Amino acid sequence: MPTNADRSGALDRWLLRPLAWLGAALVFGMMGLTFVDVVGRYFLNAPVSGSAEATELMLAVIVFAGLPLAAAAREHISIDLLEHVLSDRAKRLQAAFGFSVAAIVVGFVAWRLALRALELGRFNDLSSHLGFPLAWLAWFMAAASGVAVLAFAALALRAGRG
Repeated sequence: MPTNADRSGALDRWLLRPLAWLGAALVFGMMGLTFVDVVGRYFLNAPVSGSAEATELMLAVIVFAGLPLAAAAREHISIDLLEHVLSDRAKRLQAAFGFSVAAIVVGFVAWRLALRALELGRFNDLSSHLGFPLAWLAWFMAAASGVAVLAFAALALRAGRG
């Protein structure tokens, strides 16, 4: 039977690590595109066509690729006003409750994004300049949100068990 460490290792290996590499590659791509666009615009009077839209699309992917990474690493925003007065058991219960609520909220976001992806695909919506299929972007955002739900659920289970 796989242990919790094996399960978290599988989550990291198959879902989180590829998202981290994707995010890093896109940040590098944005940097290169911006550099080429600035050089082309100001020195050669020839900007890169569609660079602003490409940057917007890459940024959306970076943000949603980072969501499960931040969740799994517990780098999301949290407030610890009462942490110093709670017992260890109360802290565990509070953490399990908080992670559960986060999983539910992000799950709702994933569901709404999936519905939006279906709609975008049905109408074959494309980005205005590059003609990129927006349904693909919405599906990625929904899937990445789903991975964040898994990360929050794993944290909730881990916190509940102590």
